[in-house]
Amino acid sequence: MKVRKLALCRATLSIILAIVVLWSIHLGTSILVVAAIITGLAISFILLRKDKSVRADERVQLINEKSATATLSTYVLGVTLVGVILLALDNSGYNGLSTSGYTLLYTACALMILNIFFSLYYRRKYGG
Repeated sequence: MKVRKLALCRATLSIILAIVVLWSIHLGTSILVVAAIITGLAISFILLRKDKSVRADERVQLINEKSATATLSTYVLGVTLVGVILLALDNSGYNGLSTSGYTLLYTACALMILNIFFSLYYRRKYGG
């Protein structure tokens, strides 16, 4: 499928999806929103499979991998530090900060566990 025709199909799908979502919000039915989003995802997946163009070369893929790893590390470190600081402030007398601190720490733990699962998956899939 040509790139221009594919872009036109995606734009049309987005417009139709936005109209259906706005219409269902106006009617007050959330089931129609869920059905429209699932249908839109299915059609997007079908359009993606028909796209035969080259996505990226190895250099772009390597840059994206390194960027994702650095982003993950930076986010986990930052969220952990902010969570620990909020817990320390809560212990110093600022009430109500422990919930936010624990939430940030649990988010960091969940992200690290998710990273471990994906690392194990890709090591098994590609060897290593």
